[in-house]
Formats: sequence, structure tokens, C-alpha cells
Amino acid sequence: MEIISGKTMRMRDRFAIDELKIPSITLMENAAMAFFNEIKDLSDEFVIVASCGNNGGDGLAIARHLIINEKKVQVFIAGNESKMSKDCKINYEILKNLKADIIFLESIVDLQNFKDTIENKIVIDALFGTGLSRNIEGNFLRLINIINDFSRFIISVDIPSGLDADTGKILGAAIKADLTITFHRNKIGIEKADSQFVGKVLVKYIGIPVIE
Repeated sequence: MEIISGKTMRMRDRFAIDELKIPSITLMENAAMAFFNEIKDLSDEFVIVASCGNNGGDGLAIARHLIINEKKVQVFIAGNESKMSKDCKINYEILKNLKADIIFLESIVDLQNFKDTIENKIVIDALFGTGLSRNIEGNFLRLINIINDFSRFIISVDIPSGLDADTGKILGAAIKADLTITFHRNKIGIEKADSQFVGKVLVKYIGIPVIE
């Protein structure tokens, strides 16, 4: 199977949405279902750490499927509601309607409480996707370090947060995933990265056609 750059992935994603008129929320749902089906039997309890972007939206949709299937799920969102992308906000509203356990991480105190919560848990990393191009710093850097230091097992959504999808370079800090479930095609950055950051890699179909 081909291995593609983050740029190519974004181009194919935009083509599917803009030209083929596949709703972006449909692709997000396909990704969430593929991810859920891969992890559902690993545990009865999960912690999901999401951003306010579309990678975070994937994580929130995954949380919904876990909750519906009677898993115990704690959701932590780095940021605040006002910064959410459109599709992330949709999945956030659904989780609120399901009375999900959601906590926003906005301060050092929040991070301390988060550290105590995730110790020895399975953590799903849905912070940053293939579009990340800047170095991680501040509370996001602290958050990634906490996840790496205290989780029992880490599963990354699409790519470990902090890895450059094109080069495998660490952008300030990166999640050390035990399992990476990436979508559509494997990414060059995942292939090039040190194995301690990506763990086992699975590639899942989410309904994006390849039309050259």
C-alpha cells in the first residue's frame, strides 16, 4: 500500500469534501467507527484527550461510540468550546446530550488533576493530526509529557500528536504511542519516526476515494 505525506492526505481529504461532496462529518464518523472497532475489546475503561480541532473531533466521536457500548469513558478537552472546529463542536454537543464526563484542561491545576486521573489507564491521544507544523509548547507540551509518563497504554488517532506527518520529526514534544491507528493511508512521518513514538501501526479505510 502506498505511503503518503500529510500534504497529500489533506489534498485528498479536501477533494473528497469539496469536489465529491462527501460531508466532512461523514468522514469523521467513518474514522471514529473504524477506530472504535479496533479498540473496543481492549478494555472497559478509556480516557480520551482531545483538542478543539478535527483530530479532537475524531476523539469525541470515538468517545461517543465507546459510551454507547457501555464503556466507562472520561473525556478531557485541551482548550475551550469557543475554539472548536465545526465538526468537533457537533460531536461535543452530542456528548453533552449523552451526559458524558467532560473536563476542559485550561490551567496548571487542571493538568495536575488530569495526571491523577490517567495513571495506569488506557489513553486515546486525539490532540494533533497530520496538519501540525509548529512546535508544541506551553500547556500542550506539559500535557504530552504527562500522557507519556503516566499512561498505561497510549493509542493515537491518525498520528501521534507532535510528529511531523511528512518527516517524522518531533515538533517540540511527541506522544509515545503504543498503537497508532491511521486513516486512509500510512503517512511518511509515521514510517520515518522512531518506533518508540508510533508503536504498532494500523491503517484503516474511511471512505476517501483516490482519483488521480
